[in-house]
Amino acid sequence: MATELSPDQKGQASLTFGEVIVQTRNNFPDPRFRPQVIHETPQYHLYGIDSHGYMTWVTADGIGTKPELAERLYHLTKDPKHFETLAFDTFAMIDGDVARFGHFLLGIAQIVDMNVATPEVVTALAKGAKNACDEGRFALLNGETAELGYRVSGYGQTRVNWNAVGKYLIAPNKLVLGTDLAPGQPLVAVREPRLRSNGLTAARSIIENSALLKKSEVTTKTDFINKALSLLDINENLSLLMGHDFNEQVLIPWHKTYPELTEELLKPSTLYGKLMYEALGGIDGEKKVDIVGAAHITGGGIPLKMQRLLEPLGLGATLDSVFPEPEGIKSLIDLVNQYDRNTGRQLINDRDASQQWNRGIGFVQAVRTMNDADEDIKIAKDLGYEAKVAGEITNKQQIEFRGHTWTY
Repeated sequence: MATELSPDQKGQASLTFGEVIVQTRNNFPDPRFRPQVIHETPQYHLYGIDSHGYMTWVTADGIGTKPELAERLYHLTKDPKHFETLAFDTFAMIDGDVARFGHFLLGIAQIVDMNVATPEVVTALAKGAKNACDEGRFALLNGETAELGYRVSGYGQTRVNWNAVGKYLIAPNKLVLGTDLAPGQPLVAVREPRLRSNGLTAARSIIENSALLKKSEVTTKTDFINKALSLLDINENLSLLMGHDFNEQVLIPWHKTYPELTEELLKPSTLYGKLMYEALGGIDGEKKVDIVGAAHITGGGIPLKMQRLLEPLGLGATLDSVFPEPEGIKSLIDLVNQYDRNTGRQLINDRDASQQWNRGIGFVQAVRTMNDADEDIKIAKDLGYEAKVAGEITNKQQIEFRGHTWTY
């Protein structure tokens, strides 16, 4: 049975995130659009944002299955610091999707679901939220921490799921809608040195299968479970007996076989919103870069996200792999190659990998001229990003990347 947070537990969790709300309310670069205190008591602050005549809207997203990496490392080390980076992954999904249209993210409201609200873990989550808000230059607006018992699945005794809603401002003269995309326009790629909060299901499957082969000489979790059940002389349908998919709920401790890779995959996602803010000259300043289209490279990778941007206009793109392969993805591909050689089965090929993961590029901007590209790269460098011209828009209905072609 799910339980509510006790008043003491809920107070601890809310107080921790409540402090982050206070500490991040001045993060947005333009002070006109920062949260203002409408009413204040020792226990509660009531906030509002004056939009000064601009339109606002919201978008929502979640972290997916990346928390399992933190849960596994916490189970192994008992160090709550492993939960500190998760806010970047949750908030990056909001930040990137807002930025690609030239909108400006004012702040985020979030919901953290936990099986048990362990105070040190809640503190680590809140610390990460503060760091992510500071890095992205937006505020934490509000939120809820809920203790839901067994209804929050995952690994170990402390399990987390994180979803968020972003509130953003729309400045009509800064919109990046892709309507002016044209052949020959340069594509500026911005580096993502880590695995974003996408493609984790495939990544976990690769590590799990590799660990099973290495430790028990079976090649899949189903084979492992069937072998274990046969040794116990159990033939019943356990999924029917237990009320859920038994195989799905059996979590192999592959992080003990590959702890360094687990650490690498947990590293936080990059936030790109402040680059778009500066390139567009803020809300009502003069544009520094004429950005005509942008893509946030998440699930589906370069092929799907660039197709989504270009297909409506009958256009395509060619891009080079201008940044090194993220270390986590390189390690996953190495595991795949070892597994394939030893089993004769192919888990994933290079083309599939480009459709699963970012392969080193987290954000793409189509700009009008090479002068715009040069200025964009300079702004990116000043803000701490790595950016390069990676290709251009074409008049072919296809995406070319890493030696592969996706036609539509």
